[in-house]
Amino acid sequence: MIFNSLSQRISMIENPFSVTFLTEVYVFLFVKISYTFNAKRQLHSLKVKKDDLLKYRETGPRTSIEEIGIKRGKDENTYTEIIRSPEYILGEFDQDGYILPNRVSIDSLPVIDEEHFLPRKKFKIYLVATYGFLGVRKHYNGNVFRFISELQAYSKLQGRNINIPSIIDVDFNHLSVTFSYIKGPTIRESLYNIGAVIIDREMKTHPELYKYPDKNRWLIQSENKSASLYTVVDTQFVKKLFQEIQKIHDGDIYINDVKYGNIIIESSSGNPYLIDFETSRDLSVFGNTIKEIMKNHETELFNSLFFPEKGRSLLYSADPFKKNPPGK
Repeated sequence: MIFNSLSQRISMIENPFSVTFLTEVYVFLFVKISYTFNAKRQLHSLKVKKDDLLKYRETGPRTSIEEIGIKRGKDENTYTEIIRSPEYILGEFDQDGYILPNRVSIDSLPVIDEEHFLPRKKFKIYLVATYGFLGVRKHYNGNVFRFISELQAYSKLQGRNINIPSIIDVDFNHLSVTFSYIKGPTIRESLYNIGAVIIDREMKTHPELYKYPDKNRWLIQSENKSASLYTVVDTQFVKKLFQEIQKIHDGDIYINDVKYGNIIIESSSGNPYLIDFETSRDLSVFGNTIKEIMKNHETELFNSLFFPEKGRSLLYSADPFKKNPPGK
């Protein structure tokens, strides 16, 4: 898919970014080969660091099972079993983030029944409870490279005051990671709630939308024709999000997956939280020139998501809010 996308973009007339995209492909291939030869060594190193990965497990927002309606009075036996369990599966997430409950009734979170459950395309993800607090367990289906990428990113980013979930547990035998649950909708979910045709199950009834990239699909409305990105987020939120991305870059991590579905609007604070670092890249293995190219490319993607009318004009702007604040 990368090569198809690359050939399509390079074939476009007057494309000033072909060098950037070529470099991205070379970087990807270099990292992929490097991972193939070093996977065992990297896994061993991460196992040694497991205690360090888990030392922030109780930091950041935490959500109790009581907050989603699982209370002692409803079912005493089940409630007691959950709060005493190191990991109790409450449900499974589908492709659009809906939860199929497992033996419990869940309130205040988007749930779905088995008939309408849309299986995830890549990894299975479960809503779990760890001694009464919510977590999200991701199974990497044997994909050691994605497993390593996520853990390496967290080994660099935890403890740096960055809005990401904390790691609750790591299973090196079955390649799974349990993260703290950040309560709140993603931007993608929020856009869907105001009428944007943006979730995967809507694509089945609107096949013509497959030709649009995810970042532009919010522009095409179904019922609410006045829906827009800045109906669900404001300038301050976007500025905070950009600052979080800058902090991640300062930690030598290229996220490589900034999109509406990976940005949570945390319910109590309204702050942005970033999730899913399975395709991230460790920038410390590259020289300064490659680092800057990759950081600038991610800034370009950020601008295309939150300043679509400006296109690529902010690519090399260190801070888009200084030169082109929204609405000016």
